[in-house]
Amino acid sequence: MNRRPRTSIPPRLQAGNTVAGILIGLLIGVLIAAGIALYINFGNKPFTQPTPNTTQSAPVASSEPRSLPGKPGDKPVDKPSYDFYKILPGGDAASVPPAASTPATEPVAADKIYLQAGAFQDPADADNLKARLALMGLEAGVQKVDTADKGVLQRVRVGPFASDADMEAARARLAQEGIESMPVRVKPRK
Repeated sequence: MNRRPRTSIPPRLQAGNTVAGILIGLLIGVLIAAGIALYINFGNKPFTQPTPNTTQSAPVASSEPRSLPGKPGDKPVDKPSYDFYKILPGGDAASVPPAASTPATEPVAADKIYLQAGAFQDPADADNLKARLALMGLEAGVQKVDTADKGVLQRVRVGPFASDADMEAARARLAQEGIESMPVRVKPRK
């Protein structure tokens, strides 16, 4: 049997092959990146428009009326006038006193109508009822009130309602869900 001794590559040569492979890979990567950069910067750009010649002067705005393109002899287009500059503070119209008018009477605001669905000493109970009303599609608010005989209460109110009919419809809906409510009229604050 003729056996040839196995030859092994010394570790020093293996390390050299790895370093050479890394350097060749980096060189190829740099060449590809440079080629892409040149193509992007100096290649055809299909979606850009050529820049106009910058040596021409821009049109100068004149105070003379312009005419629209059309038939010769058409009326020139007048420059629009804006009056809001005069109305602003410090403008011409700002110093002019307003025309004398009759003293305005304040419109009498109507009372706001709410449905009080409950009053609780525990804020968690009030929040639970508010969440239950929200699931029904009714917007409710919790109001903290300090009373002399019962202490601090959390009122749960639904509303305000625009009319008595809206309030009654919401009250009937609350009654169907087993929630007793009481209509409350609140006078607007002045």
